[in-house]
Amino acid sequence: MDPPRMTLAEYIAELVRGDEPLDHSSHLLLSGLSAEDIDQLSAGLATVPVLRKLDLLGILTDLAEDNVELDFTDVFRLCMSDPDAAVRESAVRGLWESDDRTLIRPLTRLLSRDSSPEVRAAGAMALRRFAENAQEGKLIDRDEQRIRRALMNAIARHGEQTQVTRRAIEAASYFEGTDIDEVIEIALGDDNPLMRQSAIFAMGNSVHLEWLPRLIDALRADEPAIRYEAAGAVGRLGGSSSAPHLVPLLKDEDTLVQQAAATALGHLGGQVARQELVKCLETDDEALEQAARAALAVVDFEEDPLGVRFGG
Repeated sequence: MDPPRMTLAEYIAELVRGDEPLDHSSHLLLSGLSAEDIDQLSAGLATVPVLRKLDLLGILTDLAEDNVELDFTDVFRLCMSDPDAAVRESAVRGLWESDDRTLIRPLTRLLSRDSSPEVRAAGAMALRRFAENAQEGKLIDRDEQRIRRALMNAIARHGEQTQVTRRAIEAASYFEGTDIDEVIEIALGDDNPLMRQSAIFAMGNSVHLEWLPRLIDALRADEPAIRYEAAGAVGRLGGSSSAPHLVPLLKDEDTLVQQAAATALGHLGGQVARQELVKCLETDDEALEQAARAALAVVDFEEDPLGVRFGG
């Protein structure tokens, strides 16, 4: 017989006590909380040690990634206002894949006002998902303008930390406008290589094919990190005709660049991409082979989304 299921009150008491490892299935109690549950948990979290909360948030993030039916949004939302900056950052990281529009206001507030640059940067990254939704026409105008304004204010903020500015540029790049193009141009000419990486990433998020020739040039950059970002950006912005430009990177001296090129070829599709990805399956590089297999699966799906092949 299965042991009786732990109640939320018992779970919170164990969490506060902190003498048991956080590795049991009772964490599922925190998915889909009621309003009463949220109040109960909020009171309990106030007395949980910081390291214990960080362990919990890490576990919940992993669980949610493994099972899309689990929803720990309410836990992350509570921890967004924690006194400890590391807890706030971890909570925001747990929301990076969330589409819950009620998070837009608190996330923009964190980006604008939080005392920790790590939290502000995490907030900008969480807003990237919503900016992408806006690009696809999935957000109401009020939400879109709120996000855009918060990101552009962060970019323009005097003395802001590089990690915040670059993440805000990456998120803002999903919006259109000459002001967005200008900040990407400025970042591309920055002395800081991290800013240049973000500029390359941002180009791939836009809908402007005018960026494509510069991204193709960046595939030949001296810095592996730039080649890596350029490969991903070409994969997002280009079409199958861009595939030949990525092929040399499959033999790049940097393994991560090789894998990025394979992934990008999967997004581009077409005959050249398929042929080159098949060749990767014959190498002795296990990581590249795995990336190529995943990319070929994307090509197959794009060519035949219903999984039905017609013809002889």
